[in-house]
Amino acid sequence: MSNVIDFLARMGAEADLRDAGTEALARELAEANVDGELAAAILAADGDTLRERVAPGTYYSIQLDREKEDPEQDEKEEAPDNDGAEKSALAHSA
Repeated sequence: MSNVIDFLARMGAEADLRDAGTEALARELAEANVDGELAAAILAADGDTLRERVAPGTYYSIQLDREKEDPEQDEKEEAPDNDGAEKSALAHSA
């Protein structure tokens, strides 16, 4: 099992290996002693089979939406607070 994980890590780190043709990739898989079924899944770009063999079970992933900006909220935050100025003006005129 660790052979395939090491190979996938190497594949992620080496652009030449990621872009290798099927024959070159098969040769590299054999040299790394990757199990036949796992090697076949890598060669076929079969992520589902590979995931099931390496980490069986249900795969969950979470994607969060970016917060939507509220233009009205931005205007409220940018508007100066006139309450204090009005109170001050009233106090001086009295």
